[in-house]
Amino acid sequence: MNLLLYTWFNSYTDDDIDRNLRNAGVSVRRVVDVTAASGDRYDNDAFSAKFEKLLGEGSFDCVMTTNVFPLIARGCHKAGIPYIAWSYDSPPNLSSLENLDYPTNYIFFFSKDDVQSYRNQGLTNVYHMPLAVDTSKWDAVKPAPEQMQVSLVGSLYHSTLPMLMSFMSDEQKEFFKKLSDIQFNTRDRYLLPEFITDGIADEICRTFAAGGKTDLRPSRKQLIYSAASYVTHLDRLLLLKLLSDKTEVDLYTADNEKEVRELLPSVKYHAPVSYAEGMPAVFKASKVNLCPVFRGNVSGIPLRILDVCGCGSLVMSSFCPELAECFEEDKEIVMYRSVGEAIEKTLFYITHDDIRARIAQAGYVKVKERFTYSDRLQKMFETAGLMT
Repeated sequence: MNLLLYTWFNSYTDDDIDRNLRNAGVSVRRVVDVTAASGDRYDNDAFSAKFEKLLGEGSFDCVMTTNVFPLIARGCHKAGIPYIAWSYDSPPNLSSLENLDYPTNYIFFFSKDDVQSYRNQGLTNVYHMPLAVDTSKWDAVKPAPEQMQVSLVGSLYHSTLPMLMSFMSDEQKEFFKKLSDIQFNTRDRYLLPEFITDGIADEICRTFAAGGKTDLRPSRKQLIYSAASYVTHLDRLLLLKLLSDKTEVDLYTADNEKEVRELLPSVKYHAPVSYAEGMPAVFKASKVNLCPVFRGNVSGIPLRILDVCGCGSLVMSSFCPELAECFEEDKEIVMYRSVGEAIEKTLFYITHDDIRARIAQAGYVKVKERFTYSDRLQKMFETAGLMT
């Protein structure tokens, strides 16, 4: 098979996909064009011409990307070449269904909820495909020099919602405040899409326009994402605050603004770490790795959780439906359904080394056997009719 791997999103998984494709004997031509992410992914004649020229230079059996690039889908459709897109984000950052319904498209989401959402909108070429981890890559990384009790590697999810609310009417502000509070205290149901309607988005845009903010026209999707980011931000602040009052907590993030540090005075701040070396070293040196799931990801298993397991370390995740389907709770991973439960379980596992090590090892075995790139790639190729 002759495959074009187009790296436009610069995701963490592209190197792993490339390496595993080559190990499987696939002939891969990789193009890295991360500047494409900053352009219009639906209407860009210059990009389309460049991409169609690229397709004409090689006899490709398939084109693959991480996340969906609508113009690549259109170019592949014109050339009659199968296009495989494997989603790395949930929810997907897609503003419309344009170019998504081509019969040459094979779009894979790691979240079952996203698959169902797009099928409900009429797409038939969307499929479920959980993410993967290459444990052999993490096996070669040594732990950080000093052992840590509890760590979190990642963003605090600063949101645009407070800025947007500053231009809203009093009634609109109250609506988003109450809705955020309700969602913050509700973990078994994703309420934001139910209550943030197109009508509410239109009303907010009219309020902004009347106030002279004609440059602000948030869509329903953008408002939902903004609210989900805000609730996730509150989730992480509260978890870190309460845990750091009881034990040592290390945070590796770029979100180190003064106001955040003042809210979390007991947390030990560190600069962001590299995905390839720094992150797995932290995971391996931490007794408990916090993995609070982004609220906008309703069901899918995030890559961060698989990476922690792939390092042979303990995952402490907020409840995730597909994680509960694929892993034995408290035997392969640990989940919590409230901040109180997260604190109780974390304090237990940092003081029970044998139990913690046994769960971490079981999680490692599970991802090593069941979450491999070779399995995922083969299934996607079979779906696209490229392998039998």
